[in-house]
Amino acid sequence: MKRVLDLKAMVAKVNLVAGEYLTARYKLPTTDSAAILELVAPLGQGQVEPLAEDVFVFVLNGQFFVNDVLLEKGSGCKITAGTAFDWKAHSETHLFVMSVPETEKIEQGVVFLDPRAQMSLSSPPPVEYLTGPVPTCHSAPAWRSCGGQFYGGIWASTPYSRKKVPYVHDEFMYLLEGSVTFVSYSGEEQTFRAGDAFLICRGASCSWDNQENVKKIYVIFRPS
Repeated sequence: MKRVLDLKAMVAKVNLVAGEYLTARYKLPTTDSAAILELVAPLGQGQVEPLAEDVFVFVLNGQFFVNDVLLEKGSGCKITAGTAFDWKAHSETHLFVMSVPETEKIEQGVVFLDPRAQMSLSSPPPVEYLTGPVPTCHSAPAWRSCGGQFYGGIWASTPYSRKKVPYVHDEFMYLLEGSVTFVSYSGEEQTFRAGDAFLICRGASCSWDNQENVKKIYVIFRPS
């Protein structure tokens, strides 16, 4: 996948029949076999036995309950490998799910992403990638697992522009504030705004340009 994938647009295009959480799925057309990236249309309720993967779940539409905790549209969590959980979903619920095999023994449980988490100053993009002033960035990491390869949290930045660079990781993003424009290696331009969810897969190459402050949820799988 050499372009930014608009996940909400993808939900509208694919033939995704609602049903059981573990089976009502559409595997996204990526070439990365190290992580499983899927759209899910859960309906009803059930229980999931402990899995061997760390699983990030994000609500694109509708509502999804994890152990009676409500995840609204635009919210997500990471379910740690080995954690059994109950789920419940009403009609017209769509999820993005990223699953990564866990190779370490870590504490079981569910990590919920908090867009209001306190953020600290963080490193800006490498200067050699920038085409303008260095931005000021802040972040609030939520977890790092799978040998440090799988991590997510909240990130914010002042405006900046970055030249086209190849992605060495899979990155899910959900814009909480602002907007950003990407230009792919082939010259295709795509703009995303607050409320949009999208995915950039390992191997893609694109530029970044945000003319206003941005804040996002991010989830990254960067294989070692």
